[in-house]
Amino acid sequence: MVDKRDYYEVLGLPKDATPDDIKKAYRNLARKYHPDVTKEDKGHAEEKFKEMSEAYEVLVDEQKRRLYDQYGHAGVSGQFSGGGFQWSDFTHQGDLRDIFGDAGNFGFGGSLFDMLFGTGGRQGPRQGQSLRYDIELSLEEAAAGGTRVVSVPRSTTCDACKGMGAKDGKVTSCPTCGGKGQIQNVQQRGYSQYVSITPCHKCGGSGKLAEARCPKCGGRGQLVRTSKIDIDIPKGIDDGMRLRFAGAGDGSPNGGPSGDLFVVVHVKKHEMFQRQGADLYLNVGVNFADVALGAEMEVPTIDGKAKLTIPPGTQGDELFKMKGEGMPRLEGRGRGDQYVRIKIRVPKRLNSEQKTLLKRFAELEVGRKGLFEKRRDG
Repeated sequence: MVDKRDYYEVLGLPKDATPDDIKKAYRNLARKYHPDVTKEDKGHAEEKFKEMSEAYEVLVDEQKRRLYDQYGHAGVSGQFSGGGFQWSDFTHQGDLRDIFGDAGNFGFGGSLFDMLFGTGGRQGPRQGQSLRYDIELSLEEAAAGGTRVVSVPRSTTCDACKGMGAKDGKVTSCPTCGGKGQIQNVQQRGYSQYVSITPCHKCGGSGKLAEARCPKCGGRGQLVRTSKIDIDIPKGIDDGMRLRFAGAGDGSPNGGPSGDLFVVVHVKKHEMFQRQGADLYLNVGVNFADVALGAEMEVPTIDGKAKLTIPPGTQGDELFKMKGEGMPRLEGRGRGDQYVRIKIRVPKRLNSEQKTLLKRFAELEVGRKGLFEKRRDG
């Protein structure tokens, strides 16, 4: 498998590009590489056009861009419905229409959008609808990964009519489209004639209608049933990531493959840990004697506890790194680190013995400071 190019490189942008920079770069490249206007090989231009549209889809979306910046292509691979970017994943068709207007200046009528988004032609077996399911995980669950069983309502093929929607399977030719499944519209603009082909609204592009509706599904050809699905959660998954389960969505209404199930993960905020990518940050309170004299103590980790050595003379807000005690990295690439910030605890109440000792300590500090100044002056 060939490694994908960096999305910023594809659009010719720096990592700190603003949303306006991203839109401007895409606009310029879209006009340059459109297959009907470029001087380059048409096949190469179409690939280029798709590559830069994929980059735009990710970088112009704040959440997708954050995942990409943290995890690279692995962080956004689950955002696409077909195991890789397809035009059905592109959610900015409006931006393309803004760039090309009514497309008259480029001499291709509506063919650009037909080519990209499949708006014309007779419908054959098509994929079922994809579904979205949201789950919430604790930070510990996100670190551990594992399997969850979820119940998802899905449309499945009616077993009585085999998805045809017709009682006893009896169908007739659609009178609206004459059984072709598509309707042709012709528009005259000046000396040019534009032809658009759309699926028949009456038969949905099948060219056939039921003589009588199936009594079990009411002519829909599908029934809604709840399915239990095992969701495999990878270790180290982050908030906002999307998992794709091929074929676990709605069934096709006309004999095509089932849609996909997309599971969107929401990781709850933790009461102790703050997460930055695969690294964790934790504040730990330590009393004055331990930071002054040094100590070894147990601190919480995402998996349990681990020992941290505090050297003598540690200052407040000092940060210590615990290597490998952070979150697991995706795709088994080791673990992040845990950073412990020291917060010195000052007791609110002291007994008489503690007060005496602290006063004596303060006197010694003053005396040592005076001796140091006297030696320096001498």
